[in-house]
Amino acid sequence: MTPLKTANLAYIGVIHILAYFSIFLLAIITGWISLEVISRIIGTGVLRGSVEFTEYAIFNMAFLAAPWILHKNAHVRVLVLTEQLSERRRQIFEKAVNFFAAAACLILTYYAGINLIDSVQRAEFIFGELVFPEWYVQWQVPLAFSLLSIGFLKLTFGSGPANLLATAIKV
Repeated sequence: MTPLKTANLAYIGVIHILAYFSIFLLAIITGWISLEVISRIIGTGVLRGSVEFTEYAIFNMAFLAAPWILHKNAHVRVLVLTEQLSERRRQIFEKAVNFFAAAACLILTYYAGINLIDSVQRAEFIFGELVFPEWYVQWQVPLAFSLLSIGFLKLTFGSGPANLLATAIKV
C-alpha cells in the first residue's frame, strides 16, 4: 500500500471516529434531557449542568462532524450558478471554490491553533454550572479545520476526470 493510500485511510478513519463521537455526544444530550424532563415531572428538581453541557456538546458536534459531512458530500452547496455552466466549466469552478475553501480552512486552522495554545498556556477555567479548562471547548476547532482543509484539497486535486489540471487543459 502506498503512503498516500495509507494517509487517506488514516484520514477517513479519523473523520469517522469524530463522527461517531458526535453521535455519542448526541446520545448523551438526548439521555440527559430526557432525565431532566423526568426529574422535573416527578418533582426531584433539575439536573445541574444539563443546559450548559448541551450547549457545549452541540458546538463540539458541529465541528467534529463537519469533516465527515464534507467527505460524504452532504455539505451545503449553492448550485444556482453552477447549473448554468457547461460540465467542464462547472468542474473548474467547483475545483476553484474547493481550493479557496481549503485555503480559508488552513488560515482558520492556524489562528484556532494559536488560540488553543494560548488557552492551554493561560490555564484559565470556564466557570458556570460546570467548571472546566477553557481549552476543553477549543481543541476541536483546529482539528476540524485541519481535516476540512484536507477534505477540500482532496476535492480540489482528486483523481479522475474532475482533476483541476486535467479539466483546465481540456477547456
